[in-house]
Amino acid sequence: MTDLRAGAAKRSIAPTAEHLAEGVWLGGFGSYRQRRATGVLDAPECRVLALADGGSGLVIAALDLIGARGPLLASIRDGAAAATGLAPEHIFVTCTHSHASPDTQGLWGGVPAGYERHVVGEAVGAIAEAWASMREAELRAASVVFDGLVRNRRDWPITDTTLSVLRLLTPDGALIATLANYACHPTAIGSESAEISRDWCGFAVDIIEQAAGGIAVFVNGAIGDVNPLFSGGVNHAKTLGQSLAAWVLEALPAAKPVGGGIEVRTATLELPLAIERMESGVAYAISESAIAIADGADVGEALHTGGRADLAQMHAAVRGMRERTLVARGEKTFLETMCSYARVGDVEIISAPGEMMTRLALPLRASLKAPHRMILGLTHDSLGYFIPQDEYMTGRNNNYEESVSMGFPAGALLSEKLVSLMD
Repeated sequence: MTDLRAGAAKRSIAPTAEHLAEGVWLGGFGSYRQRRATGVLDAPECRVLALADGGSGLVIAALDLIGARGPLLASIRDGAAAATGLAPEHIFVTCTHSHASPDTQGLWGGVPAGYERHVVGEAVGAIAEAWASMREAELRAASVVFDGLVRNRRDWPITDTTLSVLRLLTPDGALIATLANYACHPTAIGSESAEISRDWCGFAVDIIEQAAGGIAVFVNGAIGDVNPLFSGGVNHAKTLGQSLAAWVLEALPAAKPVGGGIEVRTATLELPLAIERMESGVAYAISESAIAIADGADVGEALHTGGRADLAQMHAAVRGMRERTLVARGEKTFLETMCSYARVGDVEIISAPGEMMTRLALPLRASLKAPHRMILGLTHDSLGYFIPQDEYMTGRNNNYEESVSMGFPAGALLSEKLVSLMD
């Protein structure tokens, strides 16, 4: 690819002993403060791929986290923009969504403020390092079908089985980086473990690096209703990670050069939000629970201590909405987030600020025209599930995903916005 340059870097974002002593809660399973981290099984990381073509640039930074609060992600984007000169919307910060990772969303108990600052500092440092290390590169791509180790937990007979692999090589053939994109929840370890881990994603990138060299980056896809076929321990995570890595390594020799430059389009996505009703509902529930909360007290801790972990989680969710950009239009309130489209040669990329359902994602994938197509989930934001309207509140998986979504119109609004970006 003419004028293409690429760089990569990785850094640990594992909490220190001091962070663990202060209290790091794991996200993804159960209610508020059910799983306090007891140690680190394998260190979560920030893995970065940076690309530039002389006229534009793109950074993809993957964090081994369940998700992240809006201000944390904004701090990473702004810090990285200052370090690289890129526009913040050209910096795609995404989370792998490991359910054995620190709760930087705050929904399951949260993490110390010092740990959040640590994550921001290391992520910005990794992005700056990848950007500074860029050198002339050739991009190669491959797309294969990877199936047999995942299931649709809402009982649809489909998942997004496309495994996309990008390979960045120097002119003399040295491997700079490998990027893999696939859709599967990192829940193989299960809910019993209290040790921090990247789950199967970590085992996959480690194996790819050991076998191929360079730096491996994994970005999760449309994972909303896609779980591993087996879960319940580290061995299950290793098996899935080894299997995906084997498919990636098998695809690498067949990856073909793709031509063209870099194009990035990012749009503001406005999602309707009944924030005042949510706040009044939580306040009423707290008052009815007869738990007194003193001025200046940690509301989540007080509710948890009072035996209402469910209300603590609801309160944390509403607080998280308030931390983001809210816009009033008439009598309605909208939450502002972002979604993106990018093209690098014959590779098209779309991103979602949360977890897309398979039936929402597959038509979007089909709308892309390039030979290689990638869907990046949990990118720019972590706003729960995006569900097709004809699937909303139909009883699938006991409507769990609906209970943790931005509501009935969110899926359609995201889909419409992404289609407009493609055009």
